[in-house]
This record gives sequence, structure tokens and C-alpha cells, in this order.
Amino acid sequence: MPLLPGLAAHSSGALWITDSRTLLVADLHLGYSWAQRRRGELGPLADFQARDKLLRVCDELMPLRIVFVGDLVHAPKPCEPERAYIEETLCLLAQRTEIIAVRGNHDRAFAREFGHLPLSTTEAWISGDLVAIHGDRLDRTPIPQAGTLVLGHLHPGLSVRDASGAGRRMPVFLASRPCVVMPAFSPFARGYDVALGLPAELQLCFRGAPIEAYVVTPTRVKSVGRLDIAVERLTAVSGGAPARFRNFRS
Repeated sequence: MPLLPGLAAHSSGALWITDSRTLLVADLHLGYSWAQRRRGELGPLADFQARDKLLRVCDELMPLRIVFVGDLVHAPKPCEPERAYIEETLCLLAQRTEIIAVRGNHDRAFAREFGHLPLSTTEAWISGDLVAIHGDRLDRTPIPQAGTLVLGHLHPGLSVRDASGAGRRMPVFLASRPCVVMPAFSPFARGYDVALGLPAELQLCFRGAPIEAYVVTPTRVKSVGRLDIAVERLTAVSGGAPARFRNFRS
């Protein structure tokens, strides 16, 4: 799904730069399951889902470069199986393409712990008029007054409900010419409900331009139009949905 000239949204939640065959991936959070276990949560070790998803996208698009837009890993001080999984994943990718890691707030120890791997790390990735940063320090980061800023970090999502009131939060891209906010690539990230409103510092990145929303499903990206109108429409639909469903059943 084209978002801007030369920039397309993929159903995985990644961004694709057509001319340079560059894949942008935000918030992969490698090692999530192990990190949660170290914190006392005994969920399944399901990290392979994130890696398998990324490898499928690479098989489909065959990128010349992957730029991780922050939070490549989930936590510092990995245990040995966690470290081995992260190293194996990144080495596997490095055999196929160039890897660049933009620092995210979860990556505070990444350069020290994984700096020996065949990839480069940076605070920002710049290509032409596109600047990609993670987005956790917008108050400390100069915002470009021209071109397009690409951000991760927020994990934007939009709650969608049916007539019974049942629903789920779908990942979304938020896009305008000044700024694009990517959904989390990690399948474990529930996301921030953008219907609650965008943080003030993030609104500044859009520089007053209308924000378009694009819902991500496992097979496609669907435009839902302007974010403010989509939120108003979905809020109106979901507000009385259970009552309408009860009336229908009766």
C-alpha cells in the first residue's frame, strides 16, 4: 500500500523504500519471551514467530538493506539462550543483506552486547529527504523541518469492534508528508490505542498536516482515511454496539 511517493506499507508492519530496496522494521523486540521469563512470567518461548515473520518478508521482497528503527532487542543482559537466539537471527539476516540498527530505548546496551556482529548502529538513519529515528526522545531530537520523519516506539493501534461489541486492536500506520509512524513488527506488541489521542510531542512531528491511518491485517494494508474521522466513526459505531446486538437478538 503506497503511503508516500516511493514509500509503501507492507502487511507485516514494515515499510518498503522502492528505489533503494530498503526494508524498515520498527520494534522487533528480539528476545521478548526470554526477557519476560527472567521477570517471572512463565509464558511460552514463542520468539521464533518474530524471526519467521521477518524471514518471510525478506524472502518476498529480497531487500538490499534492513534498517531496524529502534528496539531491535527487548532487554539488556540477555541470558545465554536469549543471546544465542539474537545472535543467530542477526547473523542469518547479515548473510542476506546489510543491517543497520537505529538506537531505541530498549537498545541501551545493544552496542556493548552485540557490537561484534556484522551490522552498524546509529542514532538516526538518513536517506535523501527521509530521516528514521526511534522516537523515544522527541523532546531531545531536532525534528527536520523538511522531508519525512519515520518513527517507531508508539506501537500505534486502532480498536475495531463488531456488532456484538467484540473487538481487537489492529496495528496501524500513521502517515502524512512530514511524518510516518510505524506499527510494531513484533507479534507480541498490543499497541497504543490512537483513539485516545496522540502525545503532544508526536503531534508536532506532523506539523499540522492531516494524518492518514492505515490498518494492518495479516494479508494486507487497508486505508481507513483521515485518523480523526476514522476515530470518530469507530467510536460512534462501538459505543452502542452491545445494545444494538441485544436488540437484534431479541
